[in-house]
Amino acid sequence: MTIDVDKLLQTKLPTHYKKIPRLAISFLKWLICQKDMNEFVLPPIRQCEGVDFAQGMTKVLDVTFDVHGLDDIDPDGHYLFVSNHPLGAFDGICYISILGRKFKNIKVIVNDMLMHIENLRPVFLPVNTLGRQKREDMEAISQAYMSPDVQLMTFPAGLCSRYIDGRVQDTEWKKSVITQAVAAKRDIVPMYFDGRNSRTFYAVELLRRKLGIKFNIGLLLLPRQMVKTSRGKHYNIFIGKPIPYTAFDGSRTAKEWTLWLREQCYALPKSKGSEEPR
Repeated sequence: MTIDVDKLLQTKLPTHYKKIPRLAISFLKWLICQKDMNEFVLPPIRQCEGVDFAQGMTKVLDVTFDVHGLDDIDPDGHYLFVSNHPLGAFDGICYISILGRKFKNIKVIVNDMLMHIENLRPVFLPVNTLGRQKREDMEAISQAYMSPDVQLMTFPAGLCSRYIDGRVQDTEWKKSVITQAVAAKRDIVPMYFDGRNSRTFYAVELLRRKLGIKFNIGLLLLPRQMVKTSRGKHYNIFIGKPIPYTAFDGSRTAKEWTLWLREQCYALPKSKGSEEPR
């Protein structure tokens, strides 16, 4: 595996690639730490795949965790793990590393841009956030939801956390997290990842919104956050008790249940577990 900005741009923007100034491409390579990734992060784990690759990346970046509640999860359950999304990409890698210790087959629903990390393709299910979803990708996600042998994980916000109402938090969660779990008869396991990106990341995001720029600039900053900001960090991760899919009944709408679930995740650092629905 090698990070190749030129190849990525040619794939995602085939009709515009030749018009992009070389200086802009060089800046993008610097921004995503292409040299650091190819010379420092990837060489020791280049031959690894899936969970092994994720675990290797956390070791290369000297990232450690305290995981609260994982021992209380039945390894034979049928789950949809859901979490806040503070780091935007690396938190997913950390979750793969952690959940991969307990479950044989874990799949994470991700932005299709991350499929360019070829070594993680065995554990990724791509979603196209910039255009029409490919039929084969939709079918793969549907099959994974219904498979009794697959444990699924998703970030219901779909986007990295940002400053909202004076604090770093997720954007609104998508109600499909409830409807799909119920349809597939999957119990939901709420999780909370206690982490943050750099001040620069949040400042850029605030500026983007003030200027009305629609392009998700923060997406380009995520590799640098992983290599420069997360390196050497210690994170706390909280895993709540599974919530039976039958709890999400008609007493509330899917949107209301989604808001409730989000609140359960954010309450985990204090409660170290999820309350039963009332």
